[in-house]
Amino acid sequence: MIKSKQLARALYELSLGHSPTGEAEDKSEGLEKKFFDFIEKRNLKAQMPSVLYHLEKIIEQENEKKGIQIEIAHEIKHETIKNIKTFLKAEKLDEVVKVKKELIGGFRAKWGGVIYDSSIMTGLKKLQETII
Repeated sequence: MIKSKQLARALYELSLGHSPTGEAEDKSEGLEKKFFDFIEKRNLKAQMPSVLYHLEKIIEQENEKKGIQIEIAHEIKHETIKNIKTFLKAEKLDEVVKVKKELIGGFRAKWGGVIYDSSIMTGLKKLQETII
């Protein structure tokens, strides 16, 4: 049985114009259609929600490799994002900014496998743990 994670990786590689083995594809046209024909012939349509979930995770992982992910509670000025990157010594990296209202305030940055969390939500959780 083919796993949804394998299908997601194959679809990701096809979207880049490479084969899953890492070789460049000369004929990238129609590969997506062949992929979905493969899904249909093997009766794997039921796995597509899981494939999409894994595809999103793969894309997030690849974006993390390329730069820094910054999560903020609300929209902020670009200058503030530059200040965060300077503080983390990541000025030269591209950033992916996501708004996550559950942070309440502050920011959370993911870079190089490390999470830098200065959100109000985390501060409140730590305070709650201390009090209880």
